[in-house]
Amino acid sequence: TTEIYTLSLHDALPICGTEVVGAPWDQIKLDLLNEREDEREEKIAFFLNRYRTDPIFDKLRDKDEKGQDKSMTREELIKFLRAGAWDINAAITVLKNYLQSGRQNTSVVDELNPKKLDKVWMQKLNAITEYRDVYGRRIYIYRPGSWDTSNTSIDEFFASTFCMFELMAEEVRTQIAGVTCVVDMAGFGFKHLRCIGLDQVKCGTGFLAGSFPLWIRRIHIVNNPAVFSVLHNMMKPFLEDRVKNNMVFHGTNYTELHKAVPPFLLPQSCGGPGEIEDEACVKLVKEMSNKFEDIWKMSTFTTAL
Repeated sequence: TTEIYTLSLHDALPICGTEVVGAPWDQIKLDLLNEREDEREEKIAFFLNRYRTDPIFDKLRDKDEKGQDKSMTREELIKFLRAGAWDINAAITVLKNYLQSGRQNTSVVDELNPKKLDKVWMQKLNAITEYRDVYGRRIYIYRPGSWDTSNTSIDEFFASTFCMFELMAEEVRTQIAGVTCVVDMAGFGFKHLRCIGLDQVKCGTGFLAGSFPLWIRRIHIVNNPAVFSVLHNMMKPFLEDRVKNNMVFHGTNYTELHKAVPPFLLPQSCGGPGEIEDEACVKLVKEMSNKFEDIWKMSTFTTAL
């Protein structure tokens, strides 16, 4: 949608677990996800039944002492339904792709301990701002050109990204409105490119193309150097048209970027006033360590996928 909703920019992290009702969020749910209050309970029940009866999820359906499923809460069911725009088959596909992605990228999953990623956090490679854009989307800033390849592996870098996306996916408002990504390529060169192989490209593009329960609505590519075209060409075969159409290339002209993302949220390399602020989001992902341990356990159960 191109409609701009009248929203307060500031939205402190995280807004988790509480359903949002009333204007403009009811309209955003309907416009973007076809989420209708009178159909919710029926679709949640259908999705839960598909999850319980699909043999591919057998190993995930462990029970607690009361015989209840431990692996899919009501909140998680809703999260995946929103990722599928409340289409049951699409939601099942996202869930399967999500689990498949964990199995295919075990080296990344093995690094999913945010408390052990301090050397990544110190480089300020990614951050979630405590502000939303005018569409209600959470703003995510990604800076692969600042990645120190000499002391940080690509698995650690990707794990930090995964942590940030898991945090955003917990937010009800972000499940609904989605994410605006700002990819700052300043400093990206051959030392970075040679660390990225086909497996890493598939992992990264999977985030953008239905392997994660979150809608990425717009991707702003900024300060993209000539060498970025090599990486982009590697990615193209794995990107859906929807994702390609959501990518906007700005180069070093920040005029249009600043219309979409308030400049004060951006680093100097994108025409902003200073460094990105990542303290709040890093603190929160560290507090989610138990969740990442559960994700690691899930990835060991998906050999049947």
